Amino acid sequence: MTLAAVMIVGWALVWTYGSRTLPARAVEPETTIQGTPKPVVPDPDPAFETVSDRTAIGFRDSAAYSLLLERTRSKTPVQLAEAARRDLVLAHLWERPELYRGVPIHLLGTVRRILYYESKLSKTGWLYEAWIFPNDERTIPYVCVFEEAPKGLPIGPAVSERVVFNGYFLKIMRYQAEDVVRGAPVLVGRIGWEPSAASAPVAVAGRDQTLFWSLVVLGGFFVLSLFRWGFQLFRLFTATGTPRRELAASPPAEEFDPDRLQKWLDSQPEEAED
Repeated sequence: MTLAAVMIVGWALVWTYGSRTLPARAVEPETTIQGTPKPVVPDPDPAFETVSDRTAIGFRDSAAYSLLLERTRSKTPVQLAEAARRDLVLAHLWERPELYRGVPIHLLGTVRRILYYESKLSKTGWLYEAWIFPNDERTIPYVCVFEEAPKGLPIGPAVSERVVFNGYFLKIMRYQAEDVVRGAPVLVGRIGWEPSAASAPVAVAGRDQTLFWSLVVLGGFFVLSLFRWGFQLFRLFTATGTPRRELAASPPAEEFDPDRLQKWLDSQPEEAED
């Protein structure tokens, strides 16, 4: 019964800890057909004329880069999210990037790296760069540039946060990945993020202490129950003086010794003889 109680309480603690530590992941609603799709119109601004795909970000991209930053500042996060297209995927941008210059795109995914660097194009003097993988894919990331970062957003070369990004498509950028040259679409816009249990080290540390001491108590109960069970087995195997144990000590035989049988009968009480 004690072991059963330890098992029930232990699984209850594991379920409680897991439900608190793992937050509910945001799920992108399915895009459904609602009549004829809205046509995609690339931005006709002359700033995009010098943009070239599958090259690194350079001087020829500066005019379009600055234009998209200015457009992002002119819209609130809600306005930008409402204008962003949700029906455009990587295949559209990869095959014909020139058809989607300056088109706002909605992206939901997991950011694996967030860097920041100084830039004269930014009003604050700093730009952030988030490498986001949509739908947890680890193939081709989106390089998302933004000026304003939510408070508490982790920054570094190895992060794992669920984010949403609404931004304007600039180009397919070439970059060096280890020993392979790859390409990634570049978006300029705004990032959305909410703190989770994985991003709150103080809260996690407190729950870790609670889990640790709970496991210590459960382990103590388990050791105590195991000791009692072993002690009872020890008493069972070391008990002497019972007729059953005496008979079990002698190997079975087809013939009985008459003298031994008579002695055993003489030792029994009268009720047993009757």
